[in-house]
Amino acid sequence: MTTIDALKPGREDIYQAFDLISSWLEYQQSPLIPAPGLARELDLGAVWIKDESKRFGLGGVKALGAPYGLKQQLLKRGLTPGSPQCADYTAIAATDGNHGLAVAWAAQKFGCHAQIYVGSDVDQARIQRIVNNGAEIIRIKGTYDDAVVAAEAAAKSQNILLITDTDYGDTLDVTRDIMAGYAVLGIECTRQLQRTNSIPSHVFLQCGVGGMAAGCAMGLWHESGQKPNVYSVEATNAACIKASLAKNKLTSVPGKLLTRMIGLSCGRPSFPAFEILRAVCKDSIAINDDVAKQVQDRLSYGINDDQPLDTWDTGIAGIAGLWHVAKSAELRKQFNINTHSEVLVVNSEGAIPSP
Repeated sequence: MTTIDALKPGREDIYQAFDLISSWLEYQQSPLIPAPGLARELDLGAVWIKDESKRFGLGGVKALGAPYGLKQQLLKRGLTPGSPQCADYTAIAATDGNHGLAVAWAAQKFGCHAQIYVGSDVDQARIQRIVNNGAEIIRIKGTYDDAVVAAEAAAKSQNILLITDTDYGDTLDVTRDIMAGYAVLGIECTRQLQRTNSIPSHVFLQCGVGGMAAGCAMGLWHESGQKPNVYSVEATNAACIKASLAKNKLTSVPGKLLTRMIGLSCGRPSFPAFEILRAVCKDSIAINDDVAKQVQDRLSYGINDDQPLDTWDTGIAGIAGLWHVAKSAELRKQFNINTHSEVLVVNSEGAIPSP
């Protein structure tokens, strides 16, 4: 059995990230919203939604990872983030949208340039937000995975900083730093839940390459002292975590990976994230776009007197996975969900602002 001490990022890394991120002037703990109307709809004991729709004004959880990862890379080169010398450096990343936006924002914050690689299917609204935050866009013909390879190939010069939340080869310290940033999410959740003496029986987390889910799980585990029962949620056309968990080894899935849940359009997990997820995941589910759209529409208007949720196509995925499971008698049994279950989910992004 894999222990918490065998997994990276470790406790020291996670709390160092928490201390730094929580010291920033822009920092505010994101809300943990009780959703009794959703719990009634799904015949559950309780549902809590960790709402990342306003994080750092960017509207997404990725803003926890990339800024910390970039700052650590600057510090490791002896640079003071925000100093004039940072203008000589360019942060490079691949993205389906939110990670690239966070890298662009962080580069502006710390005085660097940013160059963001995107695959063929990233929509213009997401690209425009990245451009509006000062980054240069490099379009790659192919998938997110192709963009990852292209970004890594471009990051060879001394003044290039690869800020990637995807590490296929288990060699990149920046990827672990980014996951340590995501762990802030889990630490916050645990402290918020402790105020009501609550411990979730299930945690449904959306997965692309797995970095956000893995980081969140480590934050929950370290802060609570209990291993969380995590259930991964992916798009049917891009379920690389599910395939990897089934085979107990890193596994790629073929195809164009097309899904409206664009942030989950990934064909191969990040290795360090997978190491964590196979230690904490109790099960996994893949959902189609119709389910995600239905749940997004229902929650965006409010359900059973719950407040409307500011969410978007990737942000809704974990909640949609819970919905899909809870609405099926067979899956309820498989996932050990019942009327007493208390479930934590994450709204990982808000709606993209209108131009």
